[in-house]
Amino acid sequence: MNKDQAYHQIALACLKALRNPTAADAEDQIQMLYKVIDQAFEQQFALVLAELEDCKARLSQIESLDPAHNTLADAQAISSHQGTAH
Repeated sequence: MNKDQAYHQIALACLKALRNPTAADAEDQIQMLYKVIDQAFEQQFALVLAELEDCKARLSQIESLDPAHNTLADAQAISSHQGTAH
């Protein structure tokens, strides 16, 4: 997921919270909005962590390649493999 998509999802979460006020006063609405923003950031952070773990696994695979049996093309194939899109 790119930066624009992440910001878009966070903005949508904020707008949804503002359109559907369930809080009694303005201070409660602000706290609800903060909570929605926190949740959206946590979701985005989880995606970044998943991508980081995927990259670490790829680097480990590349590191374990045997130069006597593997080529640069093998390493490139590992590095460019497209996993689950976020």
